[in-house]
Amino acid sequence: MSRLDDLIELIQTTNEVYFITAPGRVRTAYILVDDIAELALKTYLQEQTFQQREKCTADLTSIGLTVTTSQRNVLRRYFEEELEFNDLCNTLNIRVAKDKIALKTRMSAFGDLKHWSANKSEAHKTYDDVINDVKNFLTSANTPLDAKIWSLLDGALERHKSRNRFYHDHQQSGLTINDDKCLHALCDLFELMEQLFPDFIDTVKLNKVIRCQIGVLRLKLAAHGNDELKEPYYKALDQSRTTRDGREVNRWADNYEHTIVHTVTEEFFIALTEQLINAIYLLNKRVIEIDNMVHTNLKQTTERRVKVRLLTILTRQLEEIKDLVSAP
Repeated sequence: MSRLDDLIELIQTTNEVYFITAPGRVRTAYILVDDIAELALKTYLQEQTFQQREKCTADLTSIGLTVTTSQRNVLRRYFEEELEFNDLCNTLNIRVAKDKIALKTRMSAFGDLKHWSANKSEAHKTYDDVINDVKNFLTSANTPLDAKIWSLLDGALERHKSRNRFYHDHQQSGLTINDDKCLHALCDLFELMEQLFPDFIDTVKLNKVIRCQIGVLRLKLAAHGNDELKEPYYKALDQSRTTRDGREVNRWADNYEHTIVHTVTEEFFIALTEQLINAIYLLNKRVIEIDNMVHTNLKQTTERRVKVRLLTILTRQLEEIKDLVSAP
């Protein structure tokens, strides 16, 4: 199992904690999000370091310095801090000072090849250090960046500080986490994973349960505080109450949502898609009716503005759900 698979498995478990216990103990899911985010950031740093080492090795091989297995092993031992730079130069038969300087300069172009995440992954690093290292890797990569990544990283740091106050400050032991704050943490984690790991979404698409969880949690966040936005979700739940073995789920049970999302995943996703399409159709129909009125009053103008906003939100959620279902 790859590190990404491990992270996805942990995320799925955390999602299930949310569905089973919400809204009573969402604090548990919130704290687990912080743990997974830290592990994901460190995994990203480790993978980036290994990729830089591979690029550096390939570059040195292209100029004839690390052609043999023995030479590449020496370079690996240098990366892992078992050898000093002079030892590396001697093994590669680089004796002249200017040639050593040229080699060091060439290798420095690939960044920190002895990064702690690869050599001493167990080393204690503050969360600030981890966040800054990730930002440095992102900045040094010659690829376009989504501006959202910076706010996601800053948000992760703030949540970590809040969680630490809960554990270490006796005056903050009553950490209050409501449903909205937990949903924001979960959905930010999904987006952070998308930003850091290009294969995240394609891997998620292969797992029917977690892709359904992510779609539902994003919808719940978008619909938070608005009954009209929640209606398609609850209609889909009601439509999917019968499990594959013919049992009907008690809608008042504590694990009602979890049971449906986990046991009739595909059917529920289909029902949710249908309900969203229907809700979008009805909203759009009402907007057109108002637009076709000869005269509109303040109440109708306000209603139209609200309907258009709801249309935008539900259309975006429908697109995200369809994207999760599409083949990787």
